[in-house]
Amino acid sequence: MSFFNYSSTLFSGMSTGATSFTGMLGEYNQIKSGTYGRLLKAYYKKYNADGTAKSSATDKNKTTNKVKTSSDTVDTVKELDAVKNSATTLQTAAMKLAAVKEGSSSLYAKKTMVDKKEDGTTSTRTDYDYDTLVKSVQSFVSAYNDTLKSVGTIEASSVQQKTQWLTQVTGQYKDEFSAVGITVDKDGRMTLDEKAFREKDMTELQDFFEGTDSALGKLARQASNLAGAAELQSTRAASAYTAGGSSYKPDSMNSGTLFDSLF
Repeated sequence: MSFFNYSSTLFSGMSTGATSFTGMLGEYNQIKSGTYGRLLKAYYKKYNADGTAKSSATDKNKTTNKVKTSSDTVDTVKELDAVKNSATTLQTAAMKLAAVKEGSSSLYAKKTMVDKKEDGTTSTRTDYDYDTLVKSVQSFVSAYNDTLKSVGTIEASSVQQKTQWLTQVTGQYKDEFSAVGITVDKDGRMTLDEKAFREKDMTELQDFFEGTDSALGKLARQASNLAGAAELQSTRAASAYTAGGSSYKPDSMNSGTLFDSLF
C-alpha cells in the first residue's frame, strides 16, 4: 500500500481533523521553505522599531504617523483616552440634570436664598436657584461639545457608532432643547442662551431635564456607552506593543497561533 493510500484510509471519516492537520503541514512547509519568513520581513519593513509606519513618498508632508492598533484602526491611546474622559464628563453632567431628588436637594426645587444688600445687611427669601441650574447646564453643554470634538479624528467604527447614537438622541430632542434656550447647530454643537433659559418656568425645565427617560437621561446612557467603547479601543491600542514596549507587534500577526512564539 502506498503512503498516499495509507494516509487516505487513515483520515477517512475524519475530515475536520484531516483538514486541521493538513493546514498545519502546509504552514510548516511554508516556514521550512522560507515563505513565511519572507512574508514577515516584508510586513515588518513597513514599520519603524517604535511601531510607527515608515513614511513613503506620498506622505512626506504628514507631521505625524499614527500606530495601527489591534482594532484595525490608526487611533492612538491618547486620542481614545480623550474621548473616554470627555464622554465620562458628559455622562456625569447629564446625570446631574436628570437626577430625581426630593425636597430642597433637587436642582428644580425652591430653596432658601440669601441676598446681600449694599449696606452689608442680608435678607432671605424662598425662590428657585437659577444660578446653580444655569451653571449645571453650561457644564453639560461644554461637555457635550468637547465630546464631539474629541471624536472628530477617531476612526474606530465602534466609537463612531456610539457617537452617532449620541447625536441621534440630540436630534430627536432638538426642538425641545431649543424651547428651553439650548440651540443645536448644523454641526451638532450646542449653545446656551442664558437669558432665554432664565425666562423659562422652572416646572417646564424640570419636566424636560429630569428623569431616566428624559433627553438628559438618554444622553447620559449614550455617553456611558461611548466612554466604554473608547476605553476598550484604548486598551486594544495599547496592546499593539509587546510587553517590553520596544517593538511593535502587527495586528495581523496577533493571531494566537503556535507560530507567534517564533517571532
